[in-house]
Amino acid sequence: MKAPARSAALTNAVGGVCRRALPCALAGAALAWPCASHAQLAGTLGIDSVNRYRGMGTADVGPVVRASAMADSSWGAYGGLSGLWRTRDAGLASADALAGWSGRLNALPGLAALAPDWGWDAAVHRTHYGQDGRDFSEAMIGLLGPDCTLRTWFSPHYFGGDMHAFYTELNASHAFDAHWRAFGHLGWLHYGGGSYYQTSIPNRADTVLGIGATWSNWDLHLARDGLLAGHAYANMDARMRRPAWILGASVAF
Repeated sequence: MKAPARSAALTNAVGGVCRRALPCALAGAALAWPCASHAQLAGTLGIDSVNRYRGMGTADVGPVVRASAMADSSWGAYGGLSGLWRTRDAGLASADALAGWSGRLNALPGLAALAPDWGWDAAVHRTHYGQDGRDFSEAMIGLLGPDCTLRTWFSPHYFGGDMHAFYTELNASHAFDAHWRAFGHLGWLHYGGGSYYQTSIPNRADTVLGIGATWSNWDLHLARDGLLAGHAYANMDARMRRPAWILGASVAF
């Protein structure tokens, strides 16, 4: 049986490709909506050739290692923790916590005729970067389908600043057989108002396209990540603004 959609949501948001390093290659993982009759626990340990976040590079030069632990219940609640470490100095790059609730759309009043493999999702998320003041929180609401997710995230103080931000993302995947899949991600970042002295930041769109292969509890993925429209901060290092390939591997337990 495939993992419940809320477990896939955890993988994407806590340890995944689009959320915190986000987006890497797992954000397009196939989603299903079977009826879980008991609580589930899961963990992942993985490595990616480069750390990316919403279409741009980060200051974490070199490969990064990610570990995550997730749990979800039969009544819809889920939560997870994740950590990201730099391989060049073994330092902690970031830590994340996520808690949420999900359910079937056809369980809502007036929606009983909908197919059972569609659901809804809501969560709160916190990212910790350390001592540089960039910590921030987000709230999320989303729509879950059998092979896709549509989510919007809102942060009142994006990266610890005065500006609020909305990030909307569409993730989809297609399984060719029991092992191989293709996945894609399209994201749109919109900055709201900040302090009167702050320069407005234009919207931007990012995309990820990739392929993945799964054998037993191992997953390999290769993806291309970058900005589709708009641009990054003018003072950002050119290396971080460029598109990049992401090669990664992970094991689930």
